[in-house]
Amino acid sequence: MLNHLSAAPLGVRRVFLGLALVLGVVLTASAASASGAAEEVINFSTGDPATDPGTEGIAVTGDGTIYVTANNADGGQVWTVAPGADTPEVLATLIPPTGGAGFGALGIHIDGDDMLVATHTLADPDLNGVWRVNIDSGAAEHIAGTEVIGLPNDITTVGPNIYVTDSVTGAVWVIDGGDVRPFVQDLLLEGVGALVPGVPIGANGIDSFGNRLYVANLEKGLVVEVKINGRDAGVAKLYAEVNGAPDGLEVNHRGQPHVVSISTNALIRVSPEGNTTIIEDSAVLDAPASLAFGKGRAHKTAYVVNFSISEGFPGVLLPSDVGPSVVAVHP
Repeated sequence: MLNHLSAAPLGVRRVFLGLALVLGVVLTASAASASGAAEEVINFSTGDPATDPGTEGIAVTGDGTIYVTANNADGGQVWTVAPGADTPEVLATLIPPTGGAGFGALGIHIDGDDMLVATHTLADPDLNGVWRVNIDSGAAEHIAGTEVIGLPNDITTVGPNIYVTDSVTGAVWVIDGGDVRPFVQDLLLEGVGALVPGVPIGANGIDSFGNRLYVANLEKGLVVEVKINGRDAGVAKLYAEVNGAPDGLEVNHRGQPHVVSISTNALIRVSPEGNTTIIEDSAVLDAPASLAFGKGRAHKTAYVVNFSISEGFPGVLLPSDVGPSVVAVHP
């Protein structure tokens, strides 16, 4: 996604306009509140909103290196941020500037020695789908067969299998060896179609714990649970209703799903009973899009990437002038 409406292709601007409209009426539920200590790790702002990158996905490795998907005039990229670094480095460019209108580089997940990235572009179907990026060299390879996924958004792995949310069809796909197939499709995962005609944004963030997948539905304000039964999916079940529009989702070491609400600038924890607790809603959050937990001693720390589009939608998204950035929320 591009971060500023004037810099985005027409199709993307329409998506954002629709997003602004629907976020004001998304399903809400009461949430308790708790306070976490938050600090900005790095800010990607250029000083001019028109040229700010759209930072969307995030992953963190054991040594504290942060990986972010970013979309700007140079295309859809994967950036690395070394511990304590002031500026990011480009690891890979997946979608060139000529890739055309679309959402660009979205979710990101680290699996073993490789990095997996979900991307979406409308103009070139050969770029659509899931890319595998080598975390050391930056070499990128499109996974054959994934171009059929409508709008691949976020990604996770369970064993050797890769699971990808498809926002426009309300589905989760699985990449099982060389087999790319729909894993589950359900009304609970579908959007309401209020963004742009024909482009609902439903299933979004995804993560796993044990043999269960947890999926955030942005437009309906839901967290959905799907059990993995070997090659088959169990019945999709409502796990929780969320106050706001849950974009990214990550499960902590205790199996508790956490989501970030792009509409209310909040990091929210969901209990096994479906209760929600606001962990952080401070001024350091700015239309947060994704989160990832640290590793090792930092396993309780949630790293949140700000998409920073609130300035474009006054009165709909909570205002913030933080800009595209990464924030660490400590317990």
